[in-house]
Amino acid sequence: MARAPIIYETAHQVGFSELDPFQHLSTGNYARYFTDHRMEGLARYAGWNLPTLGTLGFMTWVRRMEIDFLRPIDGDQAVTITSFVREFRGHDAIIECTMTDASGTTAATCLMIVAYVDARTRRGADWPDELQAQFFEPAG
Repeated sequence: MARAPIIYETAHQVGFSELDPFQHLSTGNYARYFTDHRMEGLARYAGWNLPTLGTLGFMTWVRRMEIDFLRPIDGDQAVTITSFVREFRGHDAIIECTMTDASGTTAATCLMIVAYVDARTRRGADWPDELQAQFFEPAG
């Protein structure tokens, strides 16, 4: 039986400097929000804060992000982002992200592909089983 993924959740408030001329969250800021969300979640849920990252013996690299823009996010709006690791494929963690507005309506989704890089060789490697396990609820 497949284990349930751990779902990361963070809240964000859209600021004035993040808006386009139509007072919507500008396109590039969606990628930043999704990336910052994952980093905040790693610190909160896995203990991988900035000081810790350099000691882990590996690095991660966001190789690809596919963002679907479904509804605009306006200035001063609060958004919630959730994400989880759907699966691991060799070097890659396949992560699904969802951004919702205060009413719970989905505004954007993101498929994020994050590669595992061995710090010693600086080359991609398969995600070790013990690291994969940190993204799923304990068995049993």
